[in-house]
Amino acid sequence: MNLLEVIGDLLEYPREWIKRKETIMNLVSESLSPNKYLIFEFLKSVSNYKELDLEEIYVSTFDNSDYTTLYMTYYITGEEKSRAKTPKRGFLLAWLKSRTKVNSNELPDYLPLLLKYLSNTEDEEVKKLIQEPMKILSDRLKEKNSVFYPLVLAAYLELYRGEDRG
Repeated sequence: MNLLEVIGDLLEYPREWIKRKETIMNLVSESLSPNKYLIFEFLKSVSNYKELDLEEIYVSTFDNSDYTTLYMTYYITGEEKSRAKTPKRGFLLAWLKSRTKVNSNELPDYLPLLLKYLSNTEDEEVKKLIQEPMKILSDRLKEKNSVFYPLVLAAYLELYRGEDRG
């Protein structure tokens, strides 16, 4: 399991990974990535939270806020009332679904799914599509002093190898 896949797991709803925290820490410690310290930073910062409190933070950060959503096409298509019905977003979602061939209940622009997909392939077109949305998300999480900021920053650095964040 590479670091992108671990980050994808950690960006899922906390109930999905919190009971595997020790295993995740072991996987991260085995990684050769220079960015693994960011994952440890995240895991350390959430270690004192109760599961329910962490879930509440997750929901308020990602589910109840378009400002820091994990759906990458949001940052491309904007704040339109019915984004799912806009032609541009519909095209992007269809394109991503055909590229990633991900079977999930989530839309194909969901960052955790994309990170898991990119952990197993070098799809430069998908990487290019989500680069700016990931930068925006990272900047917004930093601005909010979010506990999840190190995860998105680590994913960005893993994908773009320290390319100028602009």
